[in-house]
Amino acid sequence: MARLEKWFASVVGICVLMLLFALFEVQPLDIGSGLDSEGAPHINPRQPSGSVSCTSDAEALRYVPRSVVETWTEREFFIVLGIPSVDIEARRRRRNLQRSTCWRFPDVATRANEFSGAMLVLYVLARHSSNGYNYSAALQAEAAWWNDVIVLPMNEGRVTTNKTVGGSGFWGVEAEIGMSRKTYFWFDFALRQFPTAPYVAMGDDGIFLCVPQFLVDLRTVPRRGIYWGLLEKCSPGEPVDYVNGRCMALARDVARQFVVYEPLRRLVCLRYSAERESEFLSLSMNHEDVMVGRVLREVRCEELVYVKEGPYRFHDVHIGTHLAPVSHGSVVVHHLWESEYEVLMRRLGNGTSPLPKRHRRTREGLVFDCSG
Repeated sequence: MARLEKWFASVVGICVLMLLFALFEVQPLDIGSGLDSEGAPHINPRQPSGSVSCTSDAEALRYVPRSVVETWTEREFFIVLGIPSVDIEARRRRRNLQRSTCWRFPDVATRANEFSGAMLVLYVLARHSSNGYNYSAALQAEAAWWNDVIVLPMNEGRVTTNKTVGGSGFWGVEAEIGMSRKTYFWFDFALRQFPTAPYVAMGDDGIFLCVPQFLVDLRTVPRRGIYWGLLEKCSPGEPVDYVNGRCMALARDVARQFVVYEPLRRLVCLRYSAERESEFLSLSMNHEDVMVGRVLREVRCEELVYVKEGPYRFHDVHIGTHLAPVSHGSVVVHHLWESEYEVLMRRLGNGTSPLPKRHRRTREGLVFDCSG
């Protein structure tokens, strides 16, 4: 009996030690734990700048097969383009229109070509209220088919205006701040997931992008310090110069300076509330593109090079502040109708080997020739 009691005590002691080890040393990966009680990602502002918990990345990649992630790791993309979008049918139609037209240009990395192109395009989504803050079955099927959907561990902000998809205007402060948070988390995620990509970009799910011209022009500019797109000059309402959010490209070093800015890093961890609104507005988070420009000014990026596009290459059709007709010089076309994607592809799709546009250096940076 004494031997049995001694053996039992030894077993209990070993079990206690194993339990203590599990509690204090092991941190399990829980894909479902990417959100806190407010719908914000689990990010500790005291962590080293630019780092987030592994649960956040696991959440972002939950609908991307492991084999695809491994393929991305093997590739050395020239640029990764994130397109914030929403889990609703109108936005899904826009995503599919882009996939069936401009993402079929050569050099776009897609599932169809085993992600072998120079530019990888990923759609960036968050949980939407119309689906009970869960991802819809339609989105899950879409992601399984295309392998190009990133789902951020956060909730979308509520829309509080009558703005419609494809229209101009404002979605409301809460929704716009949600968009700014998505923008930050996209750049932060992309820098980690694609450590060799020289450029990280963001675009709109309502644009048509003439990819061959975009890439050939991008190859003519430096790989450091670049902040490229349709430059909006400062005004009384927007006291900073910034690149319009329809399509902006940042060199890797610039994107890094953006995501490590601690005041922004702290704010994106917080969900919107009316009490915090003034804090969000202090960094222009009611407009995601203005926010990027403001942060780059605040960090005093000394090597920042504005690459300025004109309204004849990056422009609107039908509505908007930069209206211009579509021409063979068009690179980014915004606010087009759903019926016009195929029309533009037929019109611009043959220019698969364009010559780079000339650009000149000015005191403000580089300026591309706007002639069509």
